[in-house]
Amino acid sequence: MKILFVTHPYPNYLPDLLLHGLRKLLGPAVVDFPRKECLYNGVLGLGICPDDQRCPGWFPSDAGQVDRDEIRNKIAQNFFDLVVCDLRALPFLREQIQQWPRRLVVIDGEDHPQRIAPGPYVVCRRETDGSDYSIPLPMALPQEIFEWIVGYDNLPKIYTIGFLGSTHDGSRKRLVASLARHYPQSLFQATAIPTGETPVPQGRMGRDEYYRRLQQCRVVLTLAGAGYDTFRFWENAACKAIHAAAHMPLFIPDDFKDDLSILRFDSIDKLRAKIDRLLSHDEEAEELILNGRYQLFQNHLTTHRAEYFLQRVQRALE
Repeated sequence: MKILFVTHPYPNYLPDLLLHGLRKLLGPAVVDFPRKECLYNGVLGLGICPDDQRCPGWFPSDAGQVDRDEIRNKIAQNFFDLVVCDLRALPFLREQIQQWPRRLVVIDGEDHPQRIAPGPYVVCRRETDGSDYSIPLPMALPQEIFEWIVGYDNLPKIYTIGFLGSTHDGSRKRLVASLARHYPQSLFQATAIPTGETPVPQGRMGRDEYYRRLQQCRVVLTLAGAGYDTFRFWENAACKAIHAAAHMPLFIPDDFKDDLSILRFDSIDKLRAKIDRLLSHDEEAEELILNGRYQLFQNHLTTHRAEYFLQRVQRALE
């Protein structure tokens, strides 16, 4: 199968993770055009990415085997079985063609669903439950990142709960503050969002230290960010820890099961009750951790998401 993946130069979690999965499945038959340089330089999702946040070697090298010649003519001649386009790159694609490719998929990976005019294409969307007639396409975890995190499984558990991230939202800040009072031995560290003027806010950890510290927690916490589906959710699912996550109004294929492979919650009181129960029942906690990791490794690596994507798109186009 030959796939053209039309890219935007700025990092963007969902399309970049999908491209990773497709490339690992199909190799150089998946053509990123223009060549997305930041991926080959170790950038994963972060627009502002200092060296200590990079993931060296996470994205497969094209090894000079990806053919990016005569792309416009190939589109016109229906050379590709599928054309996939990051929503941000749609204006660029329009400039290259006289009419839409016959099998086109647009990827809306933004924090909030974007308005996309009806057209002869399929829309896949990160922030949806599918009721808007788009194909739900949540993020996933590269196996390279999974193995990085798993490499710190044997670190001692010295914190009860861990949450490392920004608390730009008032409700998120209140929840974290409440948990910090109840679980004083926890790791709660909030930093400002990086900017061009301050690429490394005070207290912000590098990626390797971030994974080390998460793996020292008995419970890792996922809260919604600018969107509900966050990369933190998938990183946390890889930790050898109880994964507690707020309910998300999204469709996730092969989703985690509440109280079996994840702790879902919609209030601080319910979260505390669930955590307290598991912290006093080690065997039950261990089973939930193992179930969650198994579910992640069997269903939610980027290659799995790429397979799901191809199946759903094929059905939609037929």
